[in-house]
This record gives sequence, structure tokens and C-alpha cells, in this order.
Amino acid sequence: MALKLSLDLLQRHLHQTLKIDETVDLFTSLQKRLPELIAATPFEVKGTVRNDNLGWVSHLKISGTLTLPSTRSLMPVALPINLAIEELYVLEETQPSQEVQDDLDETVIVIENDQIDLQTAIEDHIILSIPTQIFTADELANQTMPEGEGWSVISEDEYADQLEDEKEQPNPEFEKLKGLFDDDQSDNK
Repeated sequence: MALKLSLDLLQRHLHQTLKIDETVDLFTSLQKRLPELIAATPFEVKGTVRNDNLGWVSHLKISGTLTLPSTRSLMPVALPINLAIEELYVLEETQPSQEVQDDLDETVIVIENDQIDLQTAIEDHIILSIPTQIFTADELANQTMPEGEGWSVISEDEYADQLEDEKEQPNPEFEKLKGLFDDDQSDNK
């Protein structure tokens, strides 16, 4: 069974639960949306789509691995993805009110082009699950930061400590000027 379900197919199986057990290669489509993506294993998609009173409910479990660059060193990092997705697909004319949608556990999606596009939903959830910071095991264990000739990356805590130290130390140029006015005042007396 494909990850795009036509409204015709759904109507024919209105009182049945459709089972989904697919392995899909999403690398090309994910890379269009995530240019920094280095690699992706095929994703296993298992679950069901069934009709309820409001529309068609999908319950999917997705698992696979993305390879993305470390946000610190740009070294490749394997990021396992294991998601559970629940979404409610409705026809535009039967879309529940916002009040009803707020009480639902599932995300409500209006069916477009007479089909449910599970692949796009899966890709959306995969992209949303990627953390903002990705580190290699070594970077996590050692808290190593990149550095080069004349520069280095420091943590926010180290930066805050540097600012504190700078506040506590007087500026040496101002220290030289402190005695300047004392001498002028003693000469005027």
C-alpha cells in the first residue's frame, strides 16, 4: 500500500481498518527540504488508517536514521528517529469547529486533491523532530569546542564568566588618568 491514499480507496474501505507496513526511501525528498542532510536510511512505516465519525484517523510509527552534520564541528552524526504520529484527515465540508479541534488529541488536516498524503506528513514530523543542536559522541563526552589560529569557540557559561571578570577588573587606561586630576588640584592651592 502506498503512502498516498485516494479518497476513492478510503470510501471503498469505509468500515475497514487499512494496515500500513512500508519501508520507504525518503532521502531525496528530505534532502530537498534539508540541504544539509548527508544520508538517510530507508524508514519503516507501520500503522493503520481507519474511519471514525469525523474523518480518517492515521496512527503511524516511523523509524529510521538521519545523518546530519554536527552543529559544532560539521562532522557527520547519525540521528535515530522513532516517532508516533496521530492525525485526523477530514473533508473540507466536514471540518470540525476550532473548539472541537482543540479537544482532539490528533492534528486535524483537511484532505486536498482527493487524497491523504501520508508521506508529506511523515516528512514534516521527521523534520520537526530534529534537535536544534546535534553533537558527535566525542563532543558530548569531552565538551570540545572548535578552534583555529587566533580564535576559539567558547560556551555561553565561559562567555558569561569572561564578562564578569572584565567588569571586576578596572580599565588600566582609566587607572592612569585617576591621579592626573589630583596633581592639578594640589598645584592650585
